[in-house]
Amino acid sequence: MQIVGCFLFHDGKFVILHRHTHKPNGDTWGLPAGKVEPGEDSGAAMLRELREETGYQGDMDELELLGDFQFGAGANMYTFCAYKIMLNTQHDISLEAAAHSEYRWVTPEECYALPNLIPDFHELLKRIHFIQ
Repeated sequence: MQIVGCFLFHDGKFVILHRHTHKPNGDTWGLPAGKVEPGEDSGAAMLRELREETGYQGDMDELELLGDFQFGAGANMYTFCAYKIMLNTQHDISLEAAAHSEYRWVTPEECYALPNLIPDFHELLKRIHFIQ
């Protein structure tokens, strides 16, 4: 399975989204992210997820691939394609209300300090060298 996620950065902070309690991985914070659909490449999937989850209308030229990372084991193994977009102005987030209850702009350190991050997010922050 391939999942995409994006660090939508402005002024040293990126946006994280809080999942509703009743959703899979509920009551956790994560990036705007989602599964790559059949026939979709990872960049197109990332732009779709950003639009759906935050209202941000990005384009391919803005996406910077940070890397593809393997997480999980056996049947639960997945590839996480991490992207970054650097914004010139802070985007007003328009949450996908069915999936998320709130959002925050955080520094990598503030994000890492949260106890209820979605699984593997702490490790992702280390692997992309946002946290030492």
